[in-house]
Amino acid sequence: MRMRFEKFCSHYHAMSFGKYFTSRFILRDGRDFLSRYQMHFLLLFSRQGKLRLQKWFLPLPERERKKIIRDMSTMVLARKPRTCNFLHWRDLKIVYKRYASLYFCCGLENQDNELLALEILHRYVELLDKYFGNVCELDIIFNFEKAYFILDEFLMGGEIQETSKQSIVKSIEASDMLQETMEEYMNKPAF
Repeated sequence: MRMRFEKFCSHYHAMSFGKYFTSRFILRDGRDFLSRYQMHFLLLFSRQGKLRLQKWFLPLPERERKKIIRDMSTMVLARKPRTCNFLHWRDLKIVYKRYASLYFCCGLENQDNELLALEILHRYVELLDKYFGNVCELDIIFNFEKAYFILDEFLMGGEIQETSKQSIVKSIEASDMLQETMEEYMNKPAF
């Protein structure tokens, strides 16, 4: 299964990720950014609408980010459980998936593949599960730096960087080991 997913991702990468998109994204203040990202943002929020994690792959002002977060949480939470996980908002496709009490939501270009985005969200949840055991909202709240680190090992610039779960987990374990070694070294007395 992993090999098929990696083969699919590398084929899709050659078809779509290799070329850059050139659609425009207009901000409220009239400025526009040339959009060259596969994924614009990734948000995690609870059923109560509390933001737990946010990753932006597009430079946006803080006011615009807050508006997007508010719009995404209200739109996604208002939808019925059995409805489609894709919706259109402004000039983006919104793909979301609920896992336990958390909603994983991402914004894509209109020409991007929604099913691949669902696979990306699912792979991120699998990585979190592999690291934390059975991941829950409290793991994200109290270990948010690890959740961001896992995300950064998996995605870079809105594109898949590494598909292998084993490689990502090895990298995270090496980072944890380095952090523990540094803490031990710093806690030793100087004499």
